[in-house]
Amino acid sequence: CISLVFVVMQVWLDLTMPDYMSKITMLVQTEGSKMQEILTAGGKMLACAVGSLASSVVVAVLAAKIAANFSASLREQLFDKVQSFSMEEIGGFSTASLITRSTNDVTQVQMLIVMGLQVMIKAPIMAVWAILKIANKNWQWTFSTGMAVVVLLILVSICMVLAMPRYKKLQALTDDLNRVTRENLTGLRVVRAYNAEAYQEQKFEGANGTLTATNLFANRVMAFLMPGIQLINSTLALSIYWMGAYLIDRAQAEEKFQLFSDMVVFSSYAIQVIMSFIMMVMIFVLLPRASVAAKRILEVLQTKPAILDG
Repeated sequence: CISLVFVVMQVWLDLTMPDYMSKITMLVQTEGSKMQEILTAGGKMLACAVGSLASSVVVAVLAAKIAANFSASLREQLFDKVQSFSMEEIGGFSTASLITRSTNDVTQVQMLIVMGLQVMIKAPIMAVWAILKIANKNWQWTFSTGMAVVVLLILVSICMVLAMPRYKKLQALTDDLNRVTRENLTGLRVVRAYNAEAYQEQKFEGANGTLTATNLFANRVMAFLMPGIQLINSTLALSIYWMGAYLIDRAQAEEKFQLFSDMVVFSSYAIQVIMSFIMMVMIFVLLPRASVAAKRILEVLQTKPAILDG
């Protein structure tokens, strides 16, 4: 709850800064404006930036604390549950899988909680708030922002469709790598006795190569996101200023200053909207793998031991 309050405060401060930017723009263009008025507006804008930074630090600290405590509790529950298992349950999951579920899977969920408390809450609030701020502005600018969001969602959807199946396989492949490594460690004397080092190395390379190839494919697909998002962001800013130049050129003399000020403010809000969707994309990258990890953890916690300790 405290984190949510500071997230809302951060969004409010971020979206207040363009208003001061508009005020400074109008003061600079208006004859007879005093330097003190410009410095006052600039000081308030700087205070908003510092306040936003402080709020984000508080949210990050709270998110880390919540996620770390949750993970510690989860690992404790998994450990206690495995302690109650008979060999039937341990064999059903495999020791390698139980190790991965108690370590790597919990880490995936922890990362999602850390990012979720900072980004998943902030992004929708910022997107809706920024859209409401620009809804009553020029329709040409609003249309260009809407088109940028649509193109961004199409790009994200394509990347998700290609990468999500690979992300879902990663946890099972990590199990496989863990299993092969444990086999080699527990049977080290037998491997050396039968001179089977080459065979074990080949088996490890197979599991490691599959995991590496899956990771590379998924991450290479997601690597297209950031350049694509930057292109959309830059194109949106260019289109807003191009349309603004056209509108200012055709406007009456008394409307030119107001249009220029609106253009500067609108571009800031439009970039905030795009940034909100970018933050949500970061969650979509973590969500598939964390979702699979959470299901695997629940499978262990919900398993009833065949033999109960009397």
